[in-house]
Amino acid sequence: MSDARQAFGANRPAPTLALVLSSLLSASLLTACATTTDPNDPYANTKRNAMIGAAAGAIAGLFVGDGELDEVLGTAAVGAGLGAGVGVYMDKQQRQLEQIEGVDVERVDEETVRVSFDGDILFAVDSSIVSQASMEDLDEFAWVMNEYPKTAILIQGHTDSTGSEEYNQRLSERRAQAVMNYLILADVDASRMDAIGYGEAHPVADNSTAQGRQLNRRVSILVRGKS
Repeated sequence: MSDARQAFGANRPAPTLALVLSSLLSASLLTACATTTDPNDPYANTKRNAMIGAAAGAIAGLFVGDGELDEVLGTAAVGAGLGAGVGVYMDKQQRQLEQIEGVDVERVDEETVRVSFDGDILFAVDSSIVSQASMEDLDEFAWVMNEYPKTAILIQGHTDSTGSEEYNQRLSERRAQAVMNYLILADVDASRMDAIGYGEAHPVADNSTAQGRQLNRRVSILVRGKS
């Protein structure tokens, strides 16, 4: 348990990261095995290994930024904690976020929701200027954040593997910061937010395909309630 979470009196025990990853990955392995059992398929092993690799990457991606988000929550001016009501608070917030077109919303745990924006819609190629087309979605996201102020927000920039690692790292940082700056202009309290770029380090899909690279070019926003 982080110092930040201890500071807010979050006494309920949390499952270890290793246990959660093990459980989720085991389920993914079973799915991979069940879907590639054709003994006459010469590519069965290749398909199964690809599915296992993709599943492991996606599962690991769920936990990217967890420590940073706790740090934001520890210093954010979000008032008193929600205690046992944090789950209900996040349920309501999640339902509002799911009304925004063009974003993917997933529940990471009781206290945390992840909202993912397509990087190709948010930004032009090699650009860190928020596009006109994405502003309505960001405005709606900002409105929900202002309706539910007892949360911390971590904005995460990700790229595909095209280009150098150093360039991708800088691009992801600029894009995450650009989204944060836009939300500040939309009256979201800057003390609730932080921005971080991960470059190409945390893909959720295979960078060897065009579709995979598109999925990896993204901005994800973790929203966590203060328990």
